[in-house]
Amino acid sequence: MRKNGFIWIGALLVLGGIYIHYFTHWSDKREIAITASLRPSRQRGETVFPVFFVLNGNYKLASVKAVPLEDGKFNPKAAPVWHLVSDSFWGRTRAFFYGQPIQGMKPSVNVARPEPLKPDMVYRLIVSAGGSTGYKDFKTKAIGD
Repeated sequence: MRKNGFIWIGALLVLGGIYIHYFTHWSDKREIAITASLRPSRQRGETVFPVFFVLNGNYKLASVKAVPLEDGKFNPKAAPVWHLVSDSFWGRTRAFFYGQPIQGMKPSVNVARPEPLKPDMVYRLIVSAGGSTGYKDFKTKAIGD
């Protein structure tokens, strides 16, 4: 092949790479969409409805954290009321309840239990899996309201 042919092949590869980078979004990290819903409870002693979370896919979760919002604003330094981290890469998760054990995850602090949610308070759930993250603000509701 002539030198001119190699130049054309190189130019086509560069143009193809530019097209892929700017128009296909292959390198973009996917955002995790989270849906939160309140569920009825039959357990005695609960003060708020249990919160059920559904993700937009099956993920190998790296971190799940719930943080109370202060006056409707997120404070990244606020102490989480629930925080799990991955202890293995076993299994994928699509849905879970607040405070439930999630397969392949453990509390970030040994023997830490999730704090009970307070009625009529806004929290933020932050989920990460691989390079993807997502968050959802949710408000609790007292049972009997």
